[in-house]
Amino acid sequence: MGRYYDGDIEGKFWFGVQSSDDGEHFGSEECDSNIIEYRQDREVFEDVGAKQIQELIKNLSFKHVRNNGNGKKSIEYNYYELWQEWDRWSTEWARQHSGTNKEWSYTNFQDWLFKYKEIGVPKPDISDKPAYNENEAKWMPIWEWIARLHLGHKMQKFFEDNPDADELYYTAEC
Repeated sequence: MGRYYDGDIEGKFWFGVQSSDDGEHFGSEECDSNIIEYRQDREVFEDVGAKQIQELIKNLSFKHVRNNGNGKKSIEYNYYELWQEWDRWSTEWARQHSGTNKEWSYTNFQDWLFKYKEIGVPKPDISDKPAYNENEAKWMPIWEWIARLHLGHKMQKFFEDNPDADELYYTAEC
């Protein structure tokens, strides 16, 4: 279940977060079809896509002040890099607990940030609807940017791995 994209790059659009036309932020052009067919030109990506990646990295970067016992220390973070670390952590958690009733009960990203990085606050319980909805509204742009940057990095990697390719193609389910 879900919406996928495939072709020269492939993956799954993030449920409830990522639009099927997200590649257009990097200069992809829709081709007419029953599904969305995209062509990404290398030159356009090197201009538009590179700028979009830098903008997303900027949007996802933040400073966090932590008391380290000797005073306060400001640390630079990026939500995308933290998400990648959490993704590796949660994948390993699922692997270690494979076949048990704990396999899919790993810590969500926001709680992981709080517990292991001392960043932010725990995710509110869904029973507290106002707090939960406010939290979800705050996090939605972050999730959109992380998902979009993930797609952009796949495009970037394709062009790096295929130096003779002038364009890449992929289809996206609507």
